[in-house]
Amino acid sequence: MSERHPEQDWFRKAEQDMEMARRAMLPGGPIPEMACYYARQCAERHLKAFLVSKSRCFNLVHDLFYLTQECAQNQPAFGQLKLAAETLGRYGAGVRYPLENFVDPDEEVAWEAIVLAEEVATLVKNQL
Repeated sequence: MSERHPEQDWFRKAEQDMEMARRAMLPGGPIPEMACYYARQCAERHLKAFLVSKSRCFNLVHDLFYLTQECAQNQPAFGQLKLAAETLGRYGAGVRYPLENFVDPDEEVAWEAIVLAEEVATLVKNQL
């Protein structure tokens, strides 16, 4: 009987989020707001997967800065994700709701968000 690894469920969802981020940027009608949102989701789920893999109790929140800090308590390398957490954290509510003072991201910003999410994913996988 194989051992269950619940973090794999989180990783699977995170990879789906990354796929959606990339699809949102396909030529012919890119949707930068959704690319940013799914890139953010990808990073969040990777961070949660790491915490689950370490059997860490954590609050099920959508705060990337909090999740990064929780991960850093187990592995200090996560401290280098502060900028990624801050940047991607903007794309939770801001891209899904018409918020005052929120500037919709353009294509360049969306690609930057995808790169940041990939950096989070890589760091998580390297720390397992």
